[in-house]
Amino acid sequence: MKKPFQSLSVKVTLVFFVTAVAYLYGLTVGIRYLIGADELRETIGYYQTSYYDYMLEDIQYPPNTGKAEEVVGQMPFDMKIVGKDLAWTSSPQFIITDAINFELSTLNVAKIKADIAEGKAPSREGVEAARYKNRTYAKIPYGDYTIFLVTPKMSVAVQRTYIVEAIIAITLLILLICYVLVQRIFRPIKLIEEGANQIGQGHLEYRIDVKQKDELGSLAEKINQLAVNVQEMLAAKQRLNLGVSHELRSPLTRARLEVELLEDSKIKEDLLNEINAMETIIANLLDSEAINYGHKKLKLELFELSEMIGQMIQKSGFLSKSNIAFIPLDRAAQVEADKTLFEVMIKNILENAIRYNPAEGEPIQIRVEQVEDTYEIKIRDFGPGFSQEDLTKVTEPFYRPGQSRSRQSGGFGLGLYLCKQIVEAHQGTISIANHEETGAVVAVTIPKRQNQMDNA
Repeated sequence: MKKPFQSLSVKVTLVFFVTAVAYLYGLTVGIRYLIGADELRETIGYYQTSYYDYMLEDIQYPPNTGKAEEVVGQMPFDMKIVGKDLAWTSSPQFIITDAINFELSTLNVAKIKADIAEGKAPSREGVEAARYKNRTYAKIPYGDYTIFLVTPKMSVAVQRTYIVEAIIAITLLILLICYVLVQRIFRPIKLIEEGANQIGQGHLEYRIDVKQKDELGSLAEKINQLAVNVQEMLAAKQRLNLGVSHELRSPLTRARLEVELLEDSKIKEDLLNEINAMETIIANLLDSEAINYGHKKLKLELFELSEMIGQMIQKSGFLSKSNIAFIPLDRAAQVEADKTLFEVMIKNILENAIRYNPAEGEPIQIRVEQVEDTYEIKIRDFGPGFSQEDLTKVTEPFYRPGQSRSRQSGGFGLGLYLCKQIVEAHQGTISIANHEETGAVVAVTIPKRQNQMDNA
């Protein structure tokens, strides 16, 4: 299973997210910079201070509560005027408490500078502002009086603005949408990966179902075409093997007849041995390709596995004379299989083990075990084993391990290939490994009943 940061879609989504965060951060910094710039602050401060001046002119000095009432009626704020002989408020709810932390505002600097430049008396200095319970307060000194403003009015219910939460929610929503879209865009990659794995494991009939017309769809089509080409190449190879093998049988038969007419001699014996070897190769090749190509139908029957192996060893002159230790299953082992092909498979594996087992060494072990709904046949020899390269290729046709490159070893490179075809035709598996001590172990696993695998 991939780690989260190994996923291409997660990486792309993170790129989108980091880009969005960087953009929002840059936008925030830019806005703060503009607000904090002297030019902008002076412009805003100029108009704000001018507004205070006009408002104070309307109220008059000393403050006229009637005029103040008119101003409050036209504007979206409440007003409170406090002085030595006056305490007036536009709303009884407008109360100034110590909890309201007023701070000196610098937004009126521009107006003050402008007034001084024009030779006028400076505008309102010392204007203070505060933010309390989602309302904005202003404190304006006016001679012997202090005017307080609050917006929105106290009669207007203040609702909390969830700006930060809204920004976070929108960001997460955008991130989720981006992730879903990226997953949709890259979904064919998972299908292509699965298809490549299936085809790489030998399931050449598998096809990648990608309907997109973009680059990923084109890649999927090319992989599908690759699988088709490999299938056609293998089919051509099988047809060639079958054709060549059939064509070789006739000249070999004629050669055998010619050799049989010779007088008994060492040459005749050698020629017959070579012809027998060629006929064995052709027979194994035809059998393996017929099974692999689907031309040979299995003749399934129920038989006792341990009994079949024991009788086969006893009746075979070559096997009965060999040093073999058979350990049958301690109970009945009924299996459904093609008995003839099964005997061929066991014989081939045993003959291969006998070929490399030391003549004076430990006996070859053949053991039958039951694993759930399958039987496992393990055959171990005490020879030199296989190299790592041989282990991966030993079941390929005509592959000859390093210890058997000469014909004198008795191998043709087809025995284990035929065994593999027989086992796979029975929906089983064959594995070859070196024993931890010495020698090699061939393990064949086959289901008890063929229909068990069909119904699985």
